[in-house]
Amino acid sequence: MRRSILTGTIFIILAFLANTTQSVFGKYVDKSLSVEMFSFGTFLVAFILLLPIILFRKGRDLPTEQGRYHLLRAVTGITGFLLFIAAAQLTTLVDTNVLVNTTPIFIPILALLFLHQHIPRAVWIAIIIGFVGVVVIVRPDASIFSNPGNLVALGAGLVTAIEFLAVNHLDKTESPLTQLFYFLLCGVVVLGLISIGKFNSAPEWAYWMMLGTGLCLLAFQFLLIKAYQFAKPHEIGAFQYISVVFAAIYGVVLFKETIQLETIVGAILVCVGGVISITGSTSKSLPKTVS
Repeated sequence: MRRSILTGTIFIILAFLANTTQSVFGKYVDKSLSVEMFSFGTFLVAFILLLPIILFRKGRDLPTEQGRYHLLRAVTGITGFLLFIAAAQLTTLVDTNVLVNTTPIFIPILALLFLHQHIPRAVWIAIIIGFVGVVVIVRPDASIFSNPGNLVALGAGLVTAIEFLAVNHLDKTESPLTQLFYFLLCGVVVLGLISIGKFNSAPEWAYWMMLGTGLCLLAFQFLLIKAYQFAKPHEIGAFQYISVVFAAIYGVVLFKETIQLETIVGAILVCVGGVISITGSTSKSLPKTVS
């Protein structure tokens, strides 16, 4: 493995460790804070931490002519985060992280439907494999309505795929700091508005969890950016599925979760489908699957 790819791999593994840890914090505060309030606090912490960097650079990252794409990215990213945290509270960490990681499978479908882009045969195979894995995990029978956590996580994966398409467009003209600033700013405003009336007192430890999640959110974004400075998405993107392993460890050790056989089988299928999608999307006709 080339040194640059190895370095990129280390960064992306650390990025998805931070991403998975967010769901752990969200699960811990299940009964103490609403999803909206927890998410607002998370974005506020991340935004406050980002501000010194923006000020140090004297605001030169702020000018933009891509307002509508920043808004699209923000709306889908915020929705995806809300669904991600809600799913972690409703179902197991493994199921949550596997289904959220269906984004590389959704992206080609969205690219076909809305961007009219050609889908390579390998990617179609990936979509079918991934879909079978999703069915195995979600188990679409009558019981799904009594515990809709898996559907919520799947919704997070779909919404995040739209976000990644918006980011793919923004990458052409906008710096990572510009994207992150407007993403977090919109998050603070939107989540602040929808949290009105839902502010409630909570134990001190819940606010420390919120602080930790804000740090993880910022770390995830920066580590992912750093990873792709060393290697291309199709070279290291498959390592995003390490989050499933992290989720399994967290779930078993911290929450005494049991991992069902169908979850293991479904996770393998989704991961295989995602890997094929990432490696099969190297055609110029498809956007990057992870950004």
